[in-house]
Amino acid sequence: MDSKSAAVFKQHVERSIEQLSLALTLAEEACEDQEFLRLKGTVGDVIARLDAMLQCRRAD
Repeated sequence: MDSKSAAVFKQHVERSIEQLSLALTLAEEACEDQEFLRLKGTVGDVIARLDAMLQCRRAD
């Protein structure tokens, strides 16, 4: 992957993490406690995977 593609990839991953974090914050205000905890676990897993991909790309 060239440096331009890597930069675009990084931007997409970082933006995805920001959007998922915002969605989680908004859901916390709108959901019942149990439903929110399930959503938090799912979104947290996705954020962790995206972050791991970003860290892997930084190492390359």
